[in-house]
Amino acid sequence: MFQFVSPTLARRFILALTLPLMMVCAVVGGVVWYFTRCEPLSYLSRAAVSPHNADEQYLFACGYVWRSEDGGIAWNRIDSRGLPLGARDGHIAVDRKPGYLYLGILINTSSSIYCWNCAWKNLRPAIYVSFDNGHTWAFAYKFKRGPARDVGFLALLADPKKEGNAWAVIRSEGEISYYAAGTAGKFWKSACREYYFTGSGGCELPDEFLQPQTGNLANGK
Repeated sequence: MFQFVSPTLARRFILALTLPLMMVCAVVGGVVWYFTRCEPLSYLSRAAVSPHNADEQYLFACGYVWRSEDGGIAWNRIDSRGLPLGARDGHIAVDRKPGYLYLGILINTSSSIYCWNCAWKNLRPAIYVSFDNGHTWAFAYKFKRGPARDVGFLALLADPKKEGNAWAVIRSEGEISYYAAGTAGKFWKSACREYYFTGSGGCELPDEFLQPQTGNLANGK
């Protein structure tokens, strides 16, 4: 049986074999980090304000739920459970009901022998809801799927005056659909449809959903 007489020589030989592999892994890891790096502050325009307290705001960015209690100056990450692996960005909304949140994200579809790459080639907008201020999430509803390059949420808004009412605006292949929910996110009904850009077909959101948010979103940290 072959073996090294000198332990030092054996260690050097093993190091010589593993060092190139370690370097390759480091390079690959760096490339992955570069292309997947994410800055939560880039998503501040999507922050949602609580209808009960303007200083309480929520944000979903870089795969995490964030909460601010000082009007968006400082943000703390929430340890969340129940969201699908790989979700990086989405739109969040705060319901009139205390502790109830909506989250609109894109989820993978399924592949088949006829379309082996459909799971990531076609994505599906979906709604998740939380009853405890974003700590625990549950799947609530899914919309029709669309091509990954041209499907996503444009807006997700909750009625600041009535519990369980919300609106979602979704783009898919040049079509912009407006959906309304009066069931706390469990069922969504198509209310209007237009094409290419918002406002092209006269679709409008109810005035109560368009009330300007308060709080300082520009100076988040």
